[in-house]
Amino acid sequence: MYIPIIEFKTKKETVEIIGGELRNNKKMPCKTFNLSAWHCKTGGLLASIPGTICNECYARQGHYAIYRENHAPGYDTRLKNVDSIYWVDAMIKQIGTDEYFRWFASGDLQSVEMLEKIVTIARALPNTKFWLPTHEPKFIKMWLTKHQQEFPENLIIRISAVYIDKPSTLIKSLQGYKNILTSTVHTVTPIGKDCKAHNQNGECRSCRDCWDTDVKNVSYLAH
Repeated sequence: MYIPIIEFKTKKETVEIIGGELRNNKKMPCKTFNLSAWHCKTGGLLASIPGTICNECYARQGHYAIYRENHAPGYDTRLKNVDSIYWVDAMIKQIGTDEYFRWFASGDLQSVEMLEKIVTIARALPNTKFWLPTHEPKFIKMWLTKHQQEFPENLIIRISAVYIDKPSTLIKSLQGYKNILTSTVHTVTPIGKDCKAHNQNGECRSCRDCWDTDVKNVSYLAH
């Protein structure tokens, strides 16, 4: 059982620690925790390689690119504040009783230490389903090697494909785990379960495939 370091009376008290209030994403049915796509480690390297998903990353284009300088200080603070000893408790307070949560609508895992904190949050909130998409399978492997156990059942991890229109292949050490799954990006033909959002004004609406361990691969239309 998780024992908090600090008990927050209100969600407002957590804003400074997290580096902002967690807000509902209008396209998804839940709050998200985001970092700058320019902070991505593997994604930052892939962004310069044509044909990769990260080369076409929506979080490096359009609004994100135009207002990058305006948003950069906030993202920098949010990234730095992950190291706070109170960050886990602040996240737990802000997520509260929410049924679903998404990690990284933009950005990605930064370290196995960050993953440790995400796992702690999932364990503390067993009634919340967490979806974690990532291009960092090495951190997933490091956690498994260290702990020699499954991730919490309510933490659904999807390893993202590297290339558009190519499958995401789990390395051998990540195979066989119920909640380590994959996702892909397609231009015409889906690879696995087609994400419904492109037919729903870019919204999840009632769909929860990304949080569903029975859906082995979700394929998103390139955008």
